[in-house]
Amino acid sequence: MTDSIAGQQRHQEERIYTESPFDGSAHAYTEGAASTPPLPKESKNASDSNVQNNAAAVAGDDEPTPKRPNAVTKLVNKLGLDAATLITMFKGSLPPIIATAMYQSAPITAYFTTLGYLVPIVSVLALAILPRGKFLMNFVLNLFSVCLGAAISMLALWSAVKARENTTSSAPRPPSATGGGRALTSVPYNSSQSAVCAVWLFFGIWLGNVLRAKLPAFNLPVIIFSIFINVAATYGPFMTSTAAAQIFVKELLTAMLVALALALAVNLFVFPVNSRQVVFKEFEAAIGLLRGTVKLQRAYLVSLEKEDMFAVASHATGLAAEKGRTLTKEERAAKKLQETGDKLRQLAGKMHADMPFAKRDFAWGKLDGDDIGQLFKLFRNVYIPVLGMMTIIDIFKRVSEHRGWNRYEGEEGDDLDDEELAAKEKEKRVWNEVMKQMHEPFKILSGAIDEGLEHAGICLGLLPRPKTTRDAEAQGEQIRPGDPRLAEIIEEKVAAFYSKKGELLQTWIREREFRLDDEDDEDDEVDEFAAEQWGRDQAQLYIVLYMENLMHASGEAVQALVAFADRKVADGTMSKSRLIIPSNKRLRKLVMSVFGNGDSSGEESPDLTETRNTIVYFGDGYNRKKDPEHLPPETYWQHFGEGIRKISTFFASEESVFGFRAACATMTVGIVAFLEETQRFFMEQRLVWAMIIIALGMTMTSGQSCFGFLCRVGGTVVAMVLSLVIWYIVDERPAGAIVIMWFFIFISYYFFVKYPRFVPAIMITIVTIVLIIGYELQTIRLGKEVAERTGQPWYPTYLLAPYRLACVAGGSLVAFFWTIFPFPLTDRTWLRRDLSATLYLVANYFGVISSTLRSNLDDTAGDVDIPGTPAHRLRKVGRKIFGKVMMLVPSMMQHSEWQRWEPTIGGKFPREAYDDIIARSTRIMAYLTLISYTLMHPTRVYNAEGEDDNPLHSREWLNALAKVLRTLRPTHHSILSTLTLLSNSLLSGQSLPPFLPLPRPYEMTKRLMRLSHAPIHDENADDEHRNNYYDESDDELEEMGGAPIRLVNSRTGRDDEDEDRLLRKRTTRSKQRLDHIPEDGEGSSRAKTGPRRGPLAVNILDPRNMEQPGYTEFAVLQVCTTLVCDDLEGLVKAVGGLVGVVDFSFRYGGEGGSGTSLDTKSVVSTGSGGFRRRR
Repeated sequence: MTDSIAGQQRHQEERIYTESPFDGSAHAYTEGAASTPPLPKESKNASDSNVQNNAAAVAGDDEPTPKRPNAVTKLVNKLGLDAATLITMFKGSLPPIIATAMYQSAPITAYFTTLGYLVPIVSVLALAILPRGKFLMNFVLNLFSVCLGAAISMLALWSAVKARENTTSSAPRPPSATGGGRALTSVPYNSSQSAVCAVWLFFGIWLGNVLRAKLPAFNLPVIIFSIFINVAATYGPFMTSTAAAQIFVKELLTAMLVALALALAVNLFVFPVNSRQVVFKEFEAAIGLLRGTVKLQRAYLVSLEKEDMFAVASHATGLAAEKGRTLTKEERAAKKLQETGDKLRQLAGKMHADMPFAKRDFAWGKLDGDDIGQLFKLFRNVYIPVLGMMTIIDIFKRVSEHRGWNRYEGEEGDDLDDEELAAKEKEKRVWNEVMKQMHEPFKILSGAIDEGLEHAGICLGLLPRPKTTRDAEAQGEQIRPGDPRLAEIIEEKVAAFYSKKGELLQTWIREREFRLDDEDDEDDEVDEFAAEQWGRDQAQLYIVLYMENLMHASGEAVQALVAFADRKVADGTMSKSRLIIPSNKRLRKLVMSVFGNGDSSGEESPDLTETRNTIVYFGDGYNRKKDPEHLPPETYWQHFGEGIRKISTFFASEESVFGFRAACATMTVGIVAFLEETQRFFMEQRLVWAMIIIALGMTMTSGQSCFGFLCRVGGTVVAMVLSLVIWYIVDERPAGAIVIMWFFIFISYYFFVKYPRFVPAIMITIVTIVLIIGYELQTIRLGKEVAERTGQPWYPTYLLAPYRLACVAGGSLVAFFWTIFPFPLTDRTWLRRDLSATLYLVANYFGVISSTLRSNLDDTAGDVDIPGTPAHRLRKVGRKIFGKVMMLVPSMMQHSEWQRWEPTIGGKFPREAYDDIIARSTRIMAYLTLISYTLMHPTRVYNAEGEDDNPLHSREWLNALAKVLRTLRPTHHSILSTLTLLSNSLLSGQSLPPFLPLPRPYEMTKRLMRLSHAPIHDENADDEHRNNYYDESDDELEEMGGAPIRLVNSRTGRDDEDEDRLLRKRTTRSKQRLDHIPEDGEGSSRAKTGPRRGPLAVNILDPRNMEQPGYTEFAVLQVCTTLVCDDLEGLVKAVGGLVGVVDFSFRYGGEGGSGTSLDTKSVVSTGSGGFRRRR
């Protein structure tokens, strides 16, 4: 269930194997595709080790045709009835059935009497189907909530009894409410006792729901706590003595503890599943999806080799956008690739949320928590560049639209002359040829990636070892995945790919007739068309280098994964199992995750009856506003005053308001139990069940509440029908009813697993079945007379079931009313907040990337693998931000879907604009992730002998790039400032300013073009000489079109140039400190370098510099920055359409602008509206 609470959109909701939907054929990740079979598994046959013989074909190309399944197999596959699903269904059905059957025992019946129905209900809410780690965390919290509920209930009943004693004459008291033969309703009414119980009920519900809203991990425990308080408080007015109250609370507490104990026993001893197994299954599924993605990527590149690759008018890959025609080869390949990539992204986000539990779990296994964490890091290093290669779809779509390749001939008309049409066709042919030349290197690399992933999975026990066949025996000594020698084969293939890389670039230069000489560089009179063509050529070169860098990075990431797997086999880790005990640090983090401000996804904080809300801690800078009316406190009295203000702030918080709503909703029904005229009616009609439904149904947003209301009523209708079938199909015989009830609960958990969106209806269905049938069985065991002592008359099943339906409908309606009254917190508001937070995190992530780039160019980053270095700290922060965004994106998609259930009063909700912002924010984050990955994991450079060169040994090109970067800092600042401004506008609803400084994509390229013959200093030049040179060259760069405006740091108030100079001084000191950190055992080898080189004169954009360290990374930076700027412009337009734009313009005349005098009325209305009016 914790899985089912992860914030996902309807069409992106994860299937829920209670944690592991990735077993066997269960690779469905969306509700709509829950029964979709997985991608076919790759063949286990390894490709030939001879790289030069083009034997790097993707494994699985020669798979034999599978046998046609029979009708039963087809049905099982269609329903997704794999082993994991059946086990989950069976485990979920056991606790309520055991509790119901146990109640047929005479000692159990005699002890619990009329409270026995709570045991099976709470056993269902305890969620025995969770993996062990998550279940134990919830079990401890449930135990705490039950004990707290017992303490508060005992205090409430004791104070209520004292109120009765102090307001009643000294006449003899009636018999105990729990003993003798007297019914509860015969106890005299006491208004003071009822009032005290009502106050305690209100306080208990308010306190529990405040805790529920503040700490999402307490979602489920608070529901059980609310049930305890509701039952105790409504029975409180009938307690005549403290002894009777103690007996009642003890029975209630025992019933709850027995239910939790049943769930604990089932979870630990019936098909036990730990969180590590869940993560290992996810790794297994991830390996399959990665192999499938690489295979589909190769197919997509093949589709781009044709000349008619952009013959269609749209590149939308959805079937809805392709009405009236068949998908082309390119579109079909892109569609399959995007679908697989979406599944991989969803799985990666789920793994991010599951990793903490896997690392904190006690287990008997081989890999410990550190090993699992390292494996996840290596897997992330693989899937980032693999998914990054999918951006070629977006790149070609934008290129085709910009170049006009995607137009039909009839649409072009006379817009282009013959020369321009010829140039366009030539450019398309160049793309075709480049894709053809890219096919063979990628074929080699895809084979290495496929074999490496399979090898790592086999060595780490994630994939089964392939069975040895006769064909395999006949092939003799061929190296296959699982063989320790495979690492050498993969190394050869990656090196072969690098050798093919140079051939591809030479093909591009030959096709483009690119100038490598400088003989005409001094000619300033360059044709405008030629200059534009040169820019296109340069952009095309960047895209080619971009794809090659991602391919190379994927190969090296797989090499690192293979090395990790071989290392674990070599050191004996995988040879035997041992007891895995988490460290104290991990256990401390577990406690802090429950009570701290950390992130919580649905996996960590279940909301039982509703959809999943993802809570992300964005940091101290987000949504923290300084009080403009109060300075920070200084004296003791001022600190005391701050504490007083925090109390009022707490009561005005959203959490307190939600608790007040829940308490008011509970009292709307509960007040009937505390009034003399209606007290008997409350007991007879069992209205306490309506109060329990309110505890289950209260949510913070109106969209979820509306959908939950329909789900609970619909689930109760289904439960009513099933209860009648269960009870009367066996002629009211207890043994038969228990068996049939188990069968229907077992079937119900199938929908629980496969359709997590309808969990509210399914849970109410299961609980209502247990309640109705359990009550009938209870009456048979106790007898009608004893069962009616609580004041509840006996009803036959055909009457009891409709009465339960009425209670559920009434409670659900009350919960829905108090969710929207007096004012609603809509899913639309929540979506807007999530969007604001996402943009804030994206801006934060961009700041990390900018710092990483600057430290790399200044050579102050240090080794990323050494703790304490700037590079290591930046990577750690970047990964945290990346994980937060991965959790927020599905939550936003979910709220975008839930808002459809909210009634629209007034104008229509602009869902298209919000979806556009979500899509653009997601793409920007993906591009920034690629930039971060490229900066943190630069690919190796091979020299002429094929050996690896250290990129730090040659920094001429990087030094030139660092010099230009200083003048482009305003560009980076504009991106950061724009994202922050958009975030604040969405959060506050304030309009955007009239003009925003948006960066130009290829600004850095233009600067480098102007510096084609700039002097480049060697890294061995002394820092003083270099800094003096930079100071002298800054003025020259300003004359070339440097920063056109003066930027002032909002934090310090200093000019940005002054900040830059201070940064250089700190950079010099940091570099001197980092020089003491040895790298690869070099020690102080840098001090032994030769004499200092003088300045060189080169064209730093010359394609001959492609082998220079940093050139390829610069290409990735340029491509991704261009895509980011494109989406950023769309973001400004979309956000401006939502919040509006301040307009201070002056207009002449009327609205038509035909007048010649200043329209004062228009200016006043525009100015005031622009400041005060919110859209």
